[in-house]
Amino acid sequence: MIKKVVLTREASKNIKWQAYFAENGFVVDSVPLIETKPQNVVFTSEQQNVEWIFFTSVNAVEYFFKQHKVTKPYKYAVIGEKTKEKLADYGHFPSFIPTLYQTEPFLSEWLEKYPEKTSILLPKSNLSRTVMEDTLKEKGYVIFPVELYETIFPTKSKSLLKQLFTQNENQIIIFASPSAWKNFYSVAKNFPSQKGNWRIASIGNVTTKAILADGYEVTYQAETFTMKNLADLIIQEEYK
Repeated sequence: MIKKVVLTREASKNIKWQAYFAENGFVVDSVPLIETKPQNVVFTSEQQNVEWIFFTSVNAVEYFFKQHKVTKPYKYAVIGEKTKEKLADYGHFPSFIPTLYQTEPFLSEWLEKYPEKTSILLPKSNLSRTVMEDTLKEKGYVIFPVELYETIFPTKSKSLLKQLFTQNENQIIIFASPSAWKNFYSVAKNFPSQKGNWRIASIGNVTTKAILADGYEVTYQAETFTMKNLADLIIQEEYK
């Protein structure tokens, strides 16, 4: 059994899971590998008058409502339970949520259900994939991608990673986004002797693909792409 877990999401999102893993007998380190900062955005009249808003992350919801006073009844589509919960915090509820929390099933299911052409606002980060906007444009929908926030690699975390590697311990390292993995890998590739110490856990196929592309294996990926499911899978398997 590996008793050490490393959480790599934003610091505020690690707090709950630090406690959860600790309660189940693990030693936990928080090394935030991404940090988000809002961009100053002024919405055009066209952007404000869309019919739909697609939210693909909790951050997109939060930064949208912090910057935009909603004065009309939009239709909302979301990916993920946490995104749905964050939307509810602002008093709104989705008209559509996919059966699988991934971009491709989201698009396939939404397009089948809403074939009539309409207008869509897509709040996103500077590092978001373009597959959603590209697909919708190709299908003839009017889509407005808007960068609401920037995702960066916290400077302090580079030093924390190096300290972590020098401990030469067996660790389970959890990744929730390709950007977190890429930031990790930019440092980890300089410590090839440590690779054998890590069991890597991933939330979602896109993150897993990024990890595999850099020549690393993924030990844990839950069937349902949530932190709760992944944490429970790790705990269950490590205690076997």
